[in-house]
Amino acid sequence: MRNETRKRFVWFIGIVVTLCLCFFLCQYIFFELHEMGDWPVVLFIFALIIIVIASFFDARKVMALTPLGYITGFVIGALFNADGVDDGGGRINDFWILWTNTLLILVLIGIVWEIVSRLLKRFRQ
Repeated sequence: MRNETRKRFVWFIGIVVTLCLCFFLCQYIFFELHEMGDWPVVLFIFALIIIVIASFFDARKVMALTPLGYITGFVIGALFNADGVDDGGGRINDFWILWTNTLLILVLIGIVWEIVSRLLKRFRQ
């Protein structure tokens, strides 16, 4: 394995392990804060797909911001969620919306950061 390929592989494994740790914390350790059975899994799978796609493009900024977005979204959701009642009288909570939007925003920031970095690198050469 070439040195650069090895570095990319180690980076990928490190990011995936970080995401798995974030998922474990959110899904099992802090379950009482959100009480969502499936949504943390859905966000985990989405984040994992983003990391895999980003790894093919060696987009390390996107890869790094994805687990950060996962755990940051959880924290923001835990801090700022609000309970409510829907039109039918059912109980609702916006934790999942805050968590999802924070993850998406950080992934988008990573994509923009990656594009800008690559454009600046081209112009410097």
